[in-house]
Amino acid sequence: MYNLFIFIKKYNAVILFVLLEVLCVIMVVHNLPYHNRKMANVSNSITGGFYKTTSNWNDYLNLKSENELLAEHNAMLRSRLGYENYENDTVIVDEMFSYVPAHVINNNTSDRNNYIIIDKGRIDGLEPDMGVICDNGVVGKVVNVSTHYASVMSMLNSYSIISCRFADNQYVANVVWDGRDYRFGLVKDIPSHLIINKGDTLVTSGFSNSFPADVMVGTIEDAEDTENSQFNTAKLRFSTNFSTLRFVYVVKNNYRKEIDSLCITR
Repeated sequence: MYNLFIFIKKYNAVILFVLLEVLCVIMVVHNLPYHNRKMANVSNSITGGFYKTTSNWNDYLNLKSENELLAEHNAMLRSRLGYENYENDTVIVDEMFSYVPAHVINNNTSDRNNYIIIDKGRIDGLEPDMGVICDNGVVGKVVNVSTHYASVMSMLNSYSIISCRFADNQYVANVVWDGRDYRFGLVKDIPSHLIINKGDTLVTSGFSNSFPADVMVGTIEDAEDTENSQFNTAKLRFSTNFSTLRFVYVVKNNYRKEIDSLCITR
């Protein structure tokens, strides 16, 4: 406190000058409209910048919750709209399937048989053999379910076989993984008379209870002709980027039990 008194006594003239200057500015701004508007603009610029910075930080900190809300909203839209028809670019309402959004909490792409763990389980209605997709295409199938979690056999698994078809000519084939590059798979059982071009699109066939028809699987990267064989093989570039996978949708077939009841085992 003593030091404060010494400081005021030493610089009292300067302090008085500053106070008078501030008082003059306040009076000018308050009494003259032009200066009032200028000060208001400066004030708005300063406070606006502060609030914008604060808002950006809040948006960044809330990204997780926002992404989860977005995933739930996308799942709802998928359930309402169904799937796109590749032949006439129309949207068909499909009440057969509904979707449960989930967050990927563990993922691997480096093993021969890779699995994904998601944060939805039995309590959310998940069951084994349900399909799993993302915004870009097919991910895999649910294999094990606990109360709150589920493990998914991704397409990057030697036991994974996905029934698909060529979008332009409707020919059916199977997609597997050779255990090499997580970006590519193999299309097998392609009729040898079928002409294959790079960039041809493959989608789910719809012949499985796990996936609706016309979900993107990938595009042809390179065709491989096999001599003296009725079927050819082609290299496929997956539409799903498994290395950056974060949000997925579990596909629930609402009529699966009814369909399974029609299957007679001999």
